[in-house]
Amino acid sequence: MNRWPDCPLIPPGPRAALSALHLDDPRPEALARLTDDDWRAALAYTDRARLTLVLRDVARDAMPQWVRERVDSDAAKFALKTERFDRLYRDLHARLPEFVALKGRTHAALPGRVQYDVDLYLPGDTVHTAQTALIDAGWNSVDEMESFSTDHLPVLMPKNDWKWTGDFFDPDMPIPVELHFRFWNDETERVRAPGTEEFWDRRVTRRIGGVDLAVLSPPDVVAFASLHVLKHVFRGSVNALHIYEIARMLPGFEWDERHPARLRELQAIAFRLAHEWFGGPEVGSELLSPAAQAWFRQFALSPATQQFVPNKDHLWLQLPLLDTRADAWRVARKRLLPGNLPPRAGIVQTGKRRYLRYTLERLRHHAVSLPRTAGSGIRFWWSVNALGAQFWRFLLSAALFNFGLFIFVLHYNLFLLDLGFREDFVGTVNSAMRVGSMAGTIPAALVAQRFGLRNALLGTILATASAECFRALLGARMPLATLAFLSGCTFAVWAVILAPLIAGAVGEKRRATAFSVFFACMFTTGIVGNWVAGHAIAWFPNRRALLLTGAAISALGVLPALGLRGLPRAPAGARVYPRSRFLALYLIPFALWHLATGAFNPFNNVYFKRLGFADQRIGSVFALSQICQVAALLCAPFVIRRFGLLPGIVLMMGATAAGLGALAVGPTAGAATAAYFAYMSFQWMSEPGLNTLVMNHVDEKQRSGASAMIYVVAFGAQAVAAAAGGAIFTRFGYGPGLTGAALLALAAAVLFRALLKS
Repeated sequence: MNRWPDCPLIPPGPRAALSALHLDDPRPEALARLTDDDWRAALAYTDRARLTLVLRDVARDAMPQWVRERVDSDAAKFALKTERFDRLYRDLHARLPEFVALKGRTHAALPGRVQYDVDLYLPGDTVHTAQTALIDAGWNSVDEMESFSTDHLPVLMPKNDWKWTGDFFDPDMPIPVELHFRFWNDETERVRAPGTEEFWDRRVTRRIGGVDLAVLSPPDVVAFASLHVLKHVFRGSVNALHIYEIARMLPGFEWDERHPARLRELQAIAFRLAHEWFGGPEVGSELLSPAAQAWFRQFALSPATQQFVPNKDHLWLQLPLLDTRADAWRVARKRLLPGNLPPRAGIVQTGKRRYLRYTLERLRHHAVSLPRTAGSGIRFWWSVNALGAQFWRFLLSAALFNFGLFIFVLHYNLFLLDLGFREDFVGTVNSAMRVGSMAGTIPAALVAQRFGLRNALLGTILATASAECFRALLGARMPLATLAFLSGCTFAVWAVILAPLIAGAVGEKRRATAFSVFFACMFTTGIVGNWVAGHAIAWFPNRRALLLTGAAISALGVLPALGLRGLPRAPAGARVYPRSRFLALYLIPFALWHLATGAFNPFNNVYFKRLGFADQRIGSVFALSQICQVAALLCAPFVIRRFGLLPGIVLMMGATAAGLGALAVGPTAGAATAAYFAYMSFQWMSEPGLNTLVMNHVDEKQRSGASAMIYVVAFGAQAVAAAAGGAIFTRFGYGPGLTGAALLALAAAVLFRALLKS
């Protein structure tokens, strides 16, 4: 598809010229509609892009008479200059050590190819021998690009008194020579291109300018042309001719098996750019990373538009190719705020006034492009890290479900206290719920396999909301304990399918982000839910009515869940539960972890009630705690990237243990509140890492089974912890019980590090 007619950022003249050059869908008729001013702009563009004679060959009939006369004159003048190139090649061949001729005439497949300089590659010290030979012959060394020369020595120019007159086809224009000592500079570009050092050994001979010259082998010609394009893409100075050349090379192209995979990937970027600009075969797109694919979807034409509307969108293509974060900062700074002026060779070639005007234009370009670059960077980051519609539907469903749960949970233990029960029965009810969750967890994986993740989600939302209604309506010990058990059974499905739902909705590289976003949003929901729950007692003097309202809100979560489609589903008969040494070792410290946290979490509202907090204040504490947890969860991916997945988890667990210890010794209201904020923040900060660690080690078909196994352990540990915690808190108070929980959490962190470090 010819994309140029739909690119309004490029003026009509250049846009029509590029459109006419498309290989699959050429549109020379657009040239016929140009005004004389448009034609002057088109020729100014094609002159700089070295495409004027190429355009003449493909669209001469669409040109007005005065344009035909001009381009015919250009062709005649350049024919004279071609003779000078032939003589120069013969002279260089006789004067210099063996070299490989690059670019220019070596790309013989393109008629009308304009050449302005000669590029030669010489290995080792012979490049300096050649430099000395040319200087001795009267050539001047132009001290060009001192601060960012990448692969060649300073340009050599024959002594002359030529002056720039604005004619790109002046046959008397001096011909510079660039002596290359490498084909690619990894250090400067900060992108590795392995395999280029073998180009020299595969050189072949071709007749150019009446002499047999060494040139690159055909596959290496394409590879070097691609790297040359890529280098200029990274620097925001792409020449459309180079892209067009590659598009013309690709029909019939076959990969050279000797090219490493990384070199092929870099070539594939140039190939995709050629396809996007000028059509032709789409070669190597399967080699592109998701980030590169996203870049082409958004910015494929940006390198062409940047000389008309400044941008630095090329930065988002280069950064994902870099190896380290230090390289990313270095490249970003250099591209956004370049610290050097344009090459001083421009003074010789174009004159001081034109060079000054060009320098000022470059400064304006950089200044104007910065805000646009910031906006494009945000859009690119979002497209690369976008989590998909399925994730957002599930997130909305979970938000409604959990909003109602936050209201219900904050008030349910207080509802039991209103009925005259104490911590021992509160512990019994919570233990019964955990036992129910443990009992329901194993069949929950089979339910997810049999009915699919979507239907399992719908069922658990409705069943949990129904159980909440009955728990709010009944008040006797046995029915309350039984309903808690049944509520735990239904909630088990939610716990089991949570991680597989998120893992199925996003790719592996985005899972840590998805889990962080999910838990952060859940805690944001908790901020609102806890605040509303704490203050709603003023609106619902009857606590039972408030519990029923929370259950109704939870039930609303089925509405967005109805839109979930295409989630992965394990085939019938497939083994649901994984068997692995990793999972066995994982579950040991995981059990200790939930013994520690499960000893306090069911009693957090009762803990603050015993400190004399009113319902409204408890709700406010929980809401502020949720704010801290959101911040901690959003920081979790950065902690994991900085320290690694397993060390990051261990670090967060250790901080959680410290928070529990502080709760044990913080009897004052302020100290207890601060300790609670720290404890809850670090506890939930570890959740994205814990889920990512398991999901990355489990086959997709067995994720529900793995989730079921870890929740059996979690719920079992929490059941024991809730019953033991209730008894200990009733008999000994919160200090000794929380001290023991802190020691268990610390032991879990140590065991995670010891057992899983390999």
